[in-house]
Parts: sequence; C-alpha cells; structure tokens
Amino acid sequence: MPELRLRRSAWTSSPTSAVALVDGALAGYSAPTLHLLDIDVCDARLAAATHVAPWLRFAAERVAGELSIRLRSGRYGDGAGEEEVLDLPVCGAATAIRLRLVSHLRLRPPPGGAFATLATATIQSCRVDGGELGRLVSSPQCPRLEELYLINVALVAASSSDVAISSASLRRLRFGVRDTRRLDVAAPELRFLSVSNAGEARVTAGKVEEVVHTGDMDRYEYTQLGRHLPRLEIDLTSPMAAFLGRLDTVGELSLHLAFQSELSDWSQQFEKLVEEMSKLPECEALEICPASNHSHGFLPIAMHLLRRFAGIRKLSVNLWWVKPPCPPELVSYCPCRTLTDDLFTDNNIIMLCHLEEIEIDEFRGRDEQVEFVNQLLRCNVPLLERVVFNVPSCCFPESEEIIREKIHGKLRGDKIKVRFKIRRYFSEFAHLIPQPKKRV
Repeated sequence: MPELRLRRSAWTSSPTSAVALVDGALAGYSAPTLHLLDIDVCDARLAAATHVAPWLRFAAERVAGELSIRLRSGRYGDGAGEEEVLDLPVCGAATAIRLRLVSHLRLRPPPGGAFATLATATIQSCRVDGGELGRLVSSPQCPRLEELYLINVALVAASSSDVAISSASLRRLRFGVRDTRRLDVAAPELRFLSVSNAGEARVTAGKVEEVVHTGDMDRYEYTQLGRHLPRLEIDLTSPMAAFLGRLDTVGELSLHLAFQSELSDWSQQFEKLVEEMSKLPECEALEICPASNHSHGFLPIAMHLLRRFAGIRKLSVNLWWVKPPCPPELVSYCPCRTLTDDLFTDNNIIMLCHLEEIEIDEFRGRDEQVEFVNQLLRCNVPLLERVVFNVPSCCFPESEEIIREKIHGKLRGDKIKVRFKIRRYFSEFAHLIPQPKKRV
C-alpha cells in the first residue's frame, strides 16, 4: 500500500477516534517505505504535540515522498493556549512536507542533519524561532529546496527576530512570518517572490519572473531585480510607488481593486485610484480583479484602466465580486454612474487597437455582469479574435443562453470566436460553441 490518506471523511463523530485511527493505521503499516502520508485532523482539541510528534517520527523513518499533516480548527477554535514544543525530525527521504498546525504549537527544527531530497516545504499557522527557521530552509540543511511557503507563521517571543535565508536552489518564496524585524534572502535561482510582515527586508535575486506585491513590499530593498518583470500581481490601493519605480515594463499585470462603497468617500477614492494608475508600468496582458465586498463602481475604474493600457493584447476580468448596478434611489447622483456615462460619449470611445483576446472569469449571467461585458464591447477593438467565458458548471447552460441573447449582438464580425470553459469543481474542460454564419 504505497499511500495512506487518513482524512476526516473516514472518521466517526467521536474526536478521540481520529487519533486512534491515525495511530492504529501507522502502527499496522509494516512496509519499509511510504510514498504519501496525508493526515487531516479536524478538531483542534486533538492538536497536542504529544499526538503529532509520533506521526512526524513515523514519517521521518518511512516516508520517501510526500508528507502532509493538517490540524483543522473546526468549531472549537484553533486550540490556542499554552505553548507546546513540537520537534521536527530529519526527514531525509521526503520530497514534499506540508504542515498546517495551530497557533500554540512551536515547531522546533532539528539542529543538524539534511532534508536531502526535500523540494517543497509549506509551514502554516505555528510559532518558530527566527534563527532556527533560517537554518532549516537554507541550503546546508535543505540543499534541493525549490518551493517555500511560510503562511501565518509567528516568531517565538523573546527569540531572534531576524530571519536569513540563503539557498542556491530556491525558486519560489512566499514569506508571511509575523514579528520579523529583518529578513535577508539570497537566492540566485529565485523566480517567484511575495514577502509580507517583515519590518525590513533585503532580497538578492537576479532571476525573479513573478512578484505578488504586498502592502509591505514598497519599503524593502531589492538588488539585481531587472527593469522588466514577466508577471506582477498588485493591489492598486497599496503603497507601491517605490517598487513600481524600478520597473519599465511588465509582461502580465494583475490588478486587485479594493475600494469602499460609501458615497461620501467614493469620489475621493476614485481620484486617488486614477492617480495611482499613472504610476503603473506598461504591459502586454492585463488582468483585473475586484476585491471582495469592495466592488462598487468597478465599471468606471476598469474602463479608466483600459484607457491607461490601450496597447494590451489580452484582457482578463474576474466578475465574481462585481456588485449590482446602483439602486434606483441613487442612480441620479451616484458618482460611479456619472463617470460611467461620461466614458462612453461619442467623442470618448476607448481605443484598444491591439487587443486580440478577452477572457471573462466567473461569468454567471447576472445583470451586472452582462452590463459590464456589453460596456466592454463598446470599446474599439478592431483586432479582437476571441472572447472566452469561464462559467461554473452550476450556471451552464443558462449562461450560454444569456450570452447568446444579450451579448452576441455586441460582438463585431464573424471572425470573433466565442468559447466557453466550464469549471467543474477544481477542473475544467473546454466546450466550443458552433458559431453562426451570420450574427443577429
């Protein structure tokens, strides 16, 4: 049996039976190696170091592949309480380790030994010592580590608040460790970077291709970062002037828009967003995503972005959080409606002369989504070849009928192909819709 998946779906309602099931399964496993060990405990009352430590020791001796341990908080909270120390043994044959713990557990790495084959490491929701963490994920102890994700981790009180990572193999780094005073990263092969929660940071990496910008990254120091970045993901409302000042061009720019819905502040926020747009570097592909619950006025903001990026070849828009149009009692004086109307006067058409493809994500056929797509297709798009709608399976084929009835007439010319990608759970398959010879 090369894999053991011990998940909550197989457990009874009794919390203690979860630990008994895991302990019994591991005690009964007699083969010398295990390719995958996946343990999922859904009750934080069981998240004690005394329960988890034997599982880690078993993994160190048997797992030659992937180890995943998730301690889910459930309805009893995350088990926060007095700190407990959980020792991480050397897992010399593990290729991937994913640990989602709880906030009262302090993970203590081994003082020596090498995780010789470890390529991917995820550590989430626990406490660590800054110095121990840096030694664990650096090249001497993890010589083949390529992906490192530190999520919702906190430094131990009164411990070293500096973290130093030196890795000759690391290619992806997501660093989110609270209470970090200073972070030093030396990773010559690094391709993906996202850093938050550090007071200061110095990153030395000359091959970075993708940055997920956080609100903290503007005050960090980057050496060897080039003037062109293949992909940048950024929150348009976060401080970013210093970081963007380093860039001339971006291949793919992903923008998250977060702004309040209160009318008293909306006009001021809109003016600030338009000012921030002027700082953005040029790009070939643009992705626009409204942030959750802050999507009032998304249409005028998006259209101003398109005017700013008139040379893009591909546009992707996520419509999941787009809110309905203004209620009737606000239409007459809502700033977002006035700005929207001003965008589409006869002398103010948006020119997207190089745009070849539009991708609409999370299209469910709602009125506000239909309005956005129709307004988008009022732009001048002479080279547009394809429009792709990503539709959840629960909304298909109803969304197809809505698009045919309310949007198809807006598409220009027979050469434009309309394509659906139907998302079913976490996979998708493409369904090509036959194109009519003539559009009505």
